[in-house]
Amino acid sequence: MATESELRREIADERRELTNAVASLREELGHTAERGKRLGAAVGAATGAALAARTLIKLLRRRDKN
Repeated sequence: MATESELRREIADERRELTNAVASLREELGHTAERGKRLGAAVGAATGAALAARTLIKLLRRRDKN
């Protein structure tokens, strides 16, 4: 059976490992959030460009009809 000091050492080691794992997960989540922000900005820009192109095409067609 493990002594009290061995158990305390094991618990402290486990606590350090858990702390490191949580820090690692937080870092990964931060990177994922950043990628999501960049993706959202790219999709927004592409959507805006598509709408602008569609509007321009409609205006040019309307001008050609007149």
